[in-house]
Amino acid sequence: MNPLTILKSHVIRHLKRILRPFYKKATHLFFGKKAYHAWILNNEPNTAALTAQRTHRFDYMPYFAVLCVVNPERSERIIASLRGQTYDRWRLYLLSGSPEGAPPEADENIRFIDRALPPDEIVSLVDGDFIVAIGQNTVLCPFALYEITASINTNPAGKLFYSDEDSIIGGRRAYPHFKPDCSPDTLRSFNYMGMFMAITRELFVSEHPLSVESRYALALKYAQEAGAVVHIRKVLFHTVGSGEGTPHAAEKKALSCHLTELGIAAEVQEHRPGLFNVIYKIPDTPRVSIIIPNKDNAQLLAKCVKSIIYKTAAYDNYEIVIVENGSVRKDTFTLYDTLRRDERIRIINWQGEFNYPKVNNYGALCSEGAVLLFLNNDTEALNSDWLINMLRHAIRKDVGAVGAKLFYPDGTIQHAGIVVGVGGVAVEYHKGFDGAEAGYFNRLAIVHNVAAVTGACLMLRRELFDTVKGFDESYALAYNDVDLCLRLMELGYPTVWTPFSELLHSESKTRGYEITQAQRQRLNDESMRFTKRWRHILDEGDPYYNPNLSRDRGDFTLG
Repeated sequence: MNPLTILKSHVIRHLKRILRPFYKKATHLFFGKKAYHAWILNNEPNTAALTAQRTHRFDYMPYFAVLCVVNPERSERIIASLRGQTYDRWRLYLLSGSPEGAPPEADENIRFIDRALPPDEIVSLVDGDFIVAIGQNTVLCPFALYEITASINTNPAGKLFYSDEDSIIGGRRAYPHFKPDCSPDTLRSFNYMGMFMAITRELFVSEHPLSVESRYALALKYAQEAGAVVHIRKVLFHTVGSGEGTPHAAEKKALSCHLTELGIAAEVQEHRPGLFNVIYKIPDTPRVSIIIPNKDNAQLLAKCVKSIIYKTAAYDNYEIVIVENGSVRKDTFTLYDTLRRDERIRIINWQGEFNYPKVNNYGALCSEGAVLLFLNNDTEALNSDWLINMLRHAIRKDVGAVGAKLFYPDGTIQHAGIVVGVGGVAVEYHKGFDGAEAGYFNRLAIVHNVAAVTGACLMLRRELFDTVKGFDESYALAYNDVDLCLRLMELGYPTVWTPFSELLHSESKTRGYEITQAQRQRLNDESMRFTKRWRHILDEGDPYYNPNLSRDRGDFTLG
C-alpha cells in the first residue's frame, strides 16, 4: 500500500477517535433530549392518569414521612413538589439550622426540625409508616409517592425502595439514569441508588439514616439481604443543578466500615471522584489454572502466552494448560516444543470434533488449580495486575464467574459484560465504544454485576465449576458461557465484571464466524434450547439491565 495512503488512513482514524466524544455529546444535545422527551410522553402518566391516581385506593395505604436536610432558600421547591403529589398521605420534615426557611403560610403537613438535635431525638419527632429520604436538590415527580405505595403493596417484604432518576438542566429534563436492580458490587463501586430512598420505619428507628453517607451505609447493608431492596423501574425524581456536593470521603468511610462489619479484609480506593474500587485481600495464594484451547494459529497463541508470562507480574502462582485440538501445521508443534521448556506450561491433547464446552471441561479436568481461568488463544494481557484483579473477586465466597475488559485491536470495547434478553437472546454491553470512555454512568470504569461474561476470559473457583458440572456440552458453538453464568446466578452466585483487568481480543480469529448452513442450523438449535431453558429470565428481564433501555442493542439507548 502507498505510504501516503497509509498515513492518510492513520490520520483519519486518529481524528475519528478525537472527535467521537464531541460528536456523541452533540448528538445527545440535539437528539438525545428529543428522544427522552418522546420517551416521557410515551411512558409516564398523562393528566387523566394523574387524576385517576388521586382517587385510587390501595389495600395498604402507608403514611409517609418525607425527610430532607435542607438550606432554607431551597425549601420552597421541595414543598411544591410534595404538594403536587397524587398520593396525599404524607408529612414533610425539613431538617434546617434556621427557622427562616418556614413556608409563608401555616401547613400542618410541613414541619421544621433543628438538625443540630441528637439523632435519637430527631427520630422521635418523625412520624410515618415509611420514611422517604430526599436530597435538597431533589424534585419529586407528581406520581412518586403513588408509585412507592404501589411497589410497597406488591413487595410486602421490601425494606428499602429506590427508583430511576434524571436531571433538570436549563429547565428541561435530561440525562435519565435507568439503574439496575439490586446490584451489590455496583453499589460498592458508587452510590447508584442516589438521593431518593424509601425505608420502613423500623429501619429508620434502628439505623438513623439522616445523612447521605448513612443512607449509603444502609443501602450497602441491606443489599446483602435477598428481597429487602426493591428497585422501582421508573423515573420518580429529578436532580436540579449540580447535585448535592456529596461528601465522598464520608461515603468511602461508610463503605470501609460496611466491609469491616462483614468481616471482609479489603482496602477501598477512590479512583475517580465518587467511584470506588474495593481491593479484596487474597488470604492465600491459590493456584490459577489458565486453560487455553488451541488449534494451529501458532502466532496468536505465542502472543497470548508471552503476554501472560511477561505481563502477569503481580501474581505468579499459575499454570498454563493448552488444550491441543486438531492442529496440523508444523509451526504449531514447533511452538509447543518451545513452550514445554517452561515448567508452568503443559500441552494436553483433546481428540474429537471441536466442541468448546467439551474442550474446556477436559482442560479443567486435567488442570490442578483451585481457580480456573478459561482464556481464548486470541487474547493478550495488557496490564500487569490483570490476573490478580480478577482473582480478588473469584475467591470471594459470594461471587460466581468473573470477567474482564476486552478491547478490539483498534482500542474500542469488545467485551464489558453480557446483557440477557436483548438483541434476541444476549448481547455485549458497550460493544464498539471507545475504550477510553467511562460508559453509561461510568459502567466501563467500575466493578459491577452483570448477568454473564464471555468465555473468552472467564474465571471462577473450581468448586463452583464442579458444582454446576462445568460447561453444558450441548451448547457446542454459543451460549455455553452465558448458560454457565446464569446457572451460577440461579444458585446465588452473581457474576462480576472488572475494568481493572484489561486484555486485547482479536475476536473469532481462531475459529472464524459461523458461515456454513450446518453451523447456522446448529447455532439456531442452540439459541432455541437456551431460550427454552432461560425463558423466565428472558421474560422478566436481565436484573442488571433496565427494561426502559433498548431491547435491540446493549448500548444503553432508550427503549
